[in-house]
Amino acid sequence: MFYEVKEIFESASAMISKGGILVLLMVFIPYFTLIILYIKIKRKTTYIASFLIILILLILPYKAIFKTPRLGNFMPRNDSVSLLNSLRTFTAYFCLYLPKNNKNIKEYKEYEIIYSKDDNPKNIVLILGESVNANHIGLLGYHRNTTPKLQDLASNDKNFIAKKGFSSSVLTKVSLPMFMNIAYNHDNIKHILNENTHLFKLAKKAGFKTFYISNQTEAEASAMAPNYIDIIFTKENYLLESEKIGDMVLLKKFNDLQDEFKNGKNFIIIHQRNAHSPYEKGYRGYNQAQEFDINDIKNYKINSYDNAMIFNDYLISNIFKFFKDRVKIPSFIIFTPDHGEAMGELGKNNNQEYGHAFLSENVANIPIFASIYNSDDLNFINNIKNISYPTHYELGLEIAKLLGYDIKNPNYIKDTFYINGVDITGNAGYIEIKRNSNSISFNYKE
Repeated sequence: MFYEVKEIFESASAMISKGGILVLLMVFIPYFTLIILYIKIKRKTTYIASFLIILILLILPYKAIFKTPRLGNFMPRNDSVSLLNSLRTFTAYFCLYLPKNNKNIKEYKEYEIIYSKDDNPKNIVLILGESVNANHIGLLGYHRNTTPKLQDLASNDKNFIAKKGFSSSVLTKVSLPMFMNIAYNHDNIKHILNENTHLFKLAKKAGFKTFYISNQTEAEASAMAPNYIDIIFTKENYLLESEKIGDMVLLKKFNDLQDEFKNGKNFIIIHQRNAHSPYEKGYRGYNQAQEFDINDIKNYKINSYDNAMIFNDYLISNIFKFFKDRVKIPSFIIFTPDHGEAMGELGKNNNQEYGHAFLSENVANIPIFASIYNSDDLNFINNIKNISYPTHYELGLEIAKLLGYDIKNPNYIKDTFYINGVDITGNAGYIEIKRNSNSISFNYKE
């Protein structure tokens, strides 16, 4: 993950520190030389070609300055050629990072990682949701019964947990790298880039077979450190079917692989696309989700979203039930989304908020479900139960423990946590959470 952006940013930083000479030699001069050569050729069509080349080279800077001024939108993608990834990264560096007069990247102490070998078979399953608002979960007090199947599971499982918590960020491209790397501070970009505590890397080093089953595109897999994944499926593997039945493809692929999960050590991530807007598109493969009328214009947004939650209930409960009823080895199951989705809650300025990708505690308000099967080791469940409003960071630490790692973070401040904005470097604001057993407060830093 982010290998190219790491290398390019480091190279650019080194060049800038030497007076910018190397930057001119390696970046600007080749591009300008290419343009000048075309202009010098005295043929009428050359001017058209030159104009087209200049226009193409200006597309990314235009987007960076005027359309989507977020560093995260210019990260390298797995499905792009290296030249395009390089252009994205240099665009981010010169058009977004340098003009902000950013301070030097902040230095943090490195985590201490202590591994205890355990060869016993087990499944560790992380279901990653998409844009799930904890306030719309029946199991957590919502007035609509959007989680009937999970409620049945919870009523018959003393270890089942359903809690509200907080995501690492309000945007997928920021929250997933932070969560997967157990990032604590909002601006510890070096920790994310080095991947020392990436969950897939930890799992692979501990001898787990690793699985990533996703209905997101391959571009989102860059946050998953794919070099450490044994079996990987993304939306591109079943594109036509995904367009027809949405996240139902995840259950189909999961069923195809189910025998893999009945023995050995397995670390499995199942990554949903539902409930990203438009919400009704997410549950198109599950007719029973058509509970609330989406033709009601006044309530269309809420109704379509709650239908998507009903489909989530079906998908998530099926995965929990599989490990409960059909697997004999210890299995630890966790559900959490990448971030939440504001659905009309009042924001800090007392205005109603909708959607995500903006800095708000409402967008970080997420549900967390968890349980264990075929194991007497209750440490995982008890640790989560004892946390009021668990964060992505704390969930990451608990998953690492299941993988065999005790991670010590010297940068941790007691009862203090962070929700990052839409910039993975922390330059688009963040929220500082102060939390104790009796209260929780949010301090916006923009």
